[in-house]
Amino acid sequence: MDYSSFFIGFFSGFLILHALYYLWDLGQVALFLKEAETGALLMLAMSTEAIAYIQTVKYETMRTFNVDENTIKMTKNIDDYNFDSWKTSAVRRLLVAYPTRYKHLPKYVDWNTAMRILGEIYEKGQRSENAKE
Repeated sequence: MDYSSFFIGFFSGFLILHALYYLWDLGQVALFLKEAETGALLMLAMSTEAIAYIQTVKYETMRTFNVDENTIKMTKNIDDYNFDSWKTSAVRRLLVAYPTRYKHLPKYVDWNTAMRILGEIYEKGQRSENAKE
């Protein structure tokens, strides 16, 4: 047996093994990022629901204490603006946090698209849960 063929075979096997490990790791990281993204979107959606509820209670309390309707409207407009800014900022920060190699993974660019995608994830999960039963 020729030592050069043995060396070439060993080196080729070494390179192929490392390439396969690299591809496996890329896939695992991508799956992890998608799961983390779903969790982050879920937390954002839950926070949004809580904030909206608190704001509703705030306006009802203002009405109960006979606060001027113009003051309530002005407060609501300010709250709506700040809330929309918060949602935009939350999605932007989530997108910026992605590693450069995985910037192509998110399928959303704004709040509405992110919530639509979260809804689709829920629907898929519910469909697969129903299929198991």
